[in-house]
Amino acid sequence: MTTPTLTERYVAAVVRRLPEKGRSDVATELRASITDEIEARVEAGSAPETAERDALTALGDPDRLAAGYAGQPLHLIGPAVYLDWRRLLTVLLSIVLPIVAGALTIAQALAGSGPLEIVANVVGTVMSVGIALVFWVTVVFALIERTGAGDRPVVAWSLDRLPDSSAKPQVGVDVLVGGVLGLLFLVAGLVAQTAFPAFRDADGAAIPFLAPELWAWWIPYFVVVLVAELVFAIVLYRRRVWSLGLAVGNIVLTLAFAVPMIVLLLTDSFVNPAFSAQLADVPELLRLGEQTMVVAAIALGAIALWECIDGVLKAARAHR
Repeated sequence: MTTPTLTERYVAAVVRRLPEKGRSDVATELRASITDEIEARVEAGSAPETAERDALTALGDPDRLAAGYAGQPLHLIGPAVYLDWRRLLTVLLSIVLPIVAGALTIAQALAGSGPLEIVANVVGTVMSVGIALVFWVTVVFALIERTGAGDRPVVAWSLDRLPDSSAKPQVGVDVLVGGVLGLLFLVAGLVAQTAFPAFRDADGAAIPFLAPELWAWWIPYFVVVLVAELVFAIVLYRRRVWSLGLAVGNIVLTLAFAVPMIVLLLTDSFVNPAFSAQLADVPELLRLGEQTMVVAAIALGAIALWECIDGVLKAARAHR
């Protein structure tokens, strides 16, 4: 039995990936091409065995060559539909994930879950939803890529889709989602602390988490600020572009919320003393609560600083 040559082995590796109907023609064409290449290399001074190996090496992976003969794509999502895939994912992730996070946070708070449990559940669920969105959108576009529609964009581009000015950043619907969620979080937290209290006094009455004195001024104040931020988000969304005036308004509203909140957190004016007294029997929890207030104040300050800087930078880019 004769051992197949390298050429025959290479040809067999190529045609096995092709439909049976066209294998013979491809094999004949490929053998002829390889033979011509080997002869050219031999005439150039290479030994026959070396020429054969070099010619086959130059052709590359036989599976790649077979895909070329069959017209099969070697990418999951090609350039024709890649931009549509990216745009759709960006819109879905920026809208769906904040809504899922907000809804789950409210549901967990109303169910009486603790802060750590809420964070863990929200983070885990948001990651799962994000991964599922990326997976299924990618699957759909991979199928589109492998059909007749894969050689053209899903949404045809036209001049009507040009932005008013390519130098000005566009504002998406995520700003509206953020404004709505901020107000919902506050309302949900106010309801949850009394409807599902962590502690009750000897008479069975709920011990709220927030200091009762906050209701005299600060809680109405924060509600007004968050409503103002929602109105600001609506105006920003309608304008579609940042301006110097909007950047200044953003700074004012951000500081109007963050500065008083940080002061309340750092001066022990935020938590109900009766609530803290319930933790006195567990010093570790009491210390953890105090540390949490400090961490929350630092995080809030960092977020507020970035919000102010980000608005100024976007306004500067739009102005240019």
